[in-house]
Amino acid sequence: MQLTIDPSFVFCSPKTSLIQRLSGVFTIVALLTVGARLSQAQESADSDSDTAPAFPVVTVCVASVDRIMDNIAYVFGEAERPEVMDLIGAGLANVRDLKGLDRTKPGGLMIFLSEGLVPLPIPVGFLPVKDIGEFGQTVTSAGAQLKPVPGEEDHYELIPRRGPTSFVVIQNGYAFIGQNEESIDRTFASPEEFAGPLAARYDICASANLRKTPKAVRDLVLLTVKNSAQASMQRRDDEPEAVYNLRRSQSESNLRFVEHLLRDGEELTLGFKVDQIARNASLELVVKAMPNSAFAKELKEGIARPSYFAAAIDESVPLSASMSVLMAKRDRKTMLDLFNLGEQESNRNLAGLPKDAAVEDIPGQQSTQDLFNSLRETIKEGHLDGFVQFFGEPGEKFVVAGGVKIINAGAFGSGLSDVLEKASRTNADMNVELGVDSYGDIVLHRLVGNQQRARDKRLFGENSALYFGTDNQALWFAVGGDDAIPTLRAAIDRVNSGNDAGPRRGELAPFQLVINMSEWIQINQSDRDQPGRFAAQALQAFEVDDSDILRADARSLKDGFRVRIQVENGFLKLLGLLIAGRIDSNQDL
Repeated sequence: MQLTIDPSFVFCSPKTSLIQRLSGVFTIVALLTVGARLSQAQESADSDSDTAPAFPVVTVCVASVDRIMDNIAYVFGEAERPEVMDLIGAGLANVRDLKGLDRTKPGGLMIFLSEGLVPLPIPVGFLPVKDIGEFGQTVTSAGAQLKPVPGEEDHYELIPRRGPTSFVVIQNGYAFIGQNEESIDRTFASPEEFAGPLAARYDICASANLRKTPKAVRDLVLLTVKNSAQASMQRRDDEPEAVYNLRRSQSESNLRFVEHLLRDGEELTLGFKVDQIARNASLELVVKAMPNSAFAKELKEGIARPSYFAAAIDESVPLSASMSVLMAKRDRKTMLDLFNLGEQESNRNLAGLPKDAAVEDIPGQQSTQDLFNSLRETIKEGHLDGFVQFFGEPGEKFVVAGGVKIINAGAFGSGLSDVLEKASRTNADMNVELGVDSYGDIVLHRLVGNQQRARDKRLFGENSALYFGTDNQALWFAVGGDDAIPTLRAAIDRVNSGNDAGPRRGELAPFQLVINMSEWIQINQSDRDQPGRFAAQALQAFEVDDSDILRADARSLKDGFRVRIQVENGFLKLLGLLIAGRIDSNQDL
């Protein structure tokens, strides 16, 4: 029997980055839970593995009941609704305040793998129990029964009011709960060994222990992925060769990433934590590789480099995003294929040829050659460096400004302006005005759409346009009305001043995003007389300065990387207000 998967979950679009592939990574985790322990029977015969403690492949961990309750109280305290905790306390009192459980230790769910060619995942819950008698009474108060199994010490049946019976075994101060007797017929590793470190880092998390996943499982899953990938790499009917080559290159690149993950991956963890001292909360995704492995080397290739635009980053504006990352060598080929296809398509459009035109019939253009040669040289160097920011205050018109580092940027700029000017001759919806302004060595051009959307008019003004220009280092751009060029000039000045002062030190991040959420809410509500109910609660939650900031970044770790989304206490206050509001509504019914 052979496992099959839909390759679209793993093999993404040609623009897919290392971080974006994480959706495919979770598909692999799912496959690991239904993989096969092909060699387990032989290994059991040749070793004492039957008596070794059983570690789960996947763990869902809750740090402790007390920590969760403390965080819930903190959230409602931020929302100035501490009385909601009385309702929660009353609910816990109905189940004896969970007496019998150790409310200071972690609990959760483990997933093991059954034996066989195509085994199934085996879920086993684990709860810290300090008094089995008290725990039994707590179970009874919840409408179930905990009955000892005659003749089997520390074995119980958990019989609910409705539904199937579960089975319980007590080991190392924990109750392990399975769907059948076979699922708990093993010596479990102490949860404090694998769940303890997770509980120290997060309040709640899910973690795949790739290091302890049997090699046979990894090999089978990898074979399954490869077989599915080969099918997806076949050339489709009437697919242009350039498109096919690009798609195949991207699939091969993604396949190498998956292969590294399965062979050399150590940990994949998604975790959430509330920090009451710092008054924020964070959601983290951590990927780690085996030390000194090929995967660890590949992840190291993607570490950040100092950004040319470092001095321009301003976290006080409504939105600020930056990227400064060294591309993996295998990703560069994919991007080069993309630009080769882009040049071919640009030449075809400029010549007015149909989509099915033969490659040899498409005439070359010097402007497109200059444009794409510059992009290709940038990709060959491998450093992707750029930023974009949203400037303005609610009630005023906004400007978006940014820059991208490009090798031979001057040639790129002249090629781009020529291509757009030629394209505008045959495109009634676009008008290009060359040389509308200049700043130093930068000649600025203006691209205007003849049909503006209502939202764009509201945000940027009636006469908004895209302005762009290049110097010897970068492509600069801005979107807006009369303030667009002055705003872009100010950004250019900050960059030049910062570079004249020398390199900036500090922690580097391949990717950063900062959003001041209250300003976005006001922007979306600016055309309404009164804010909606959610907007009103959000503005109430974000009334304290800097309480509305959302930060997202990706950073390198030793032998891995971490992606984090962090929100300040205003978001926790908003969560408390929303939940309290829902409770109030239910009580009014």
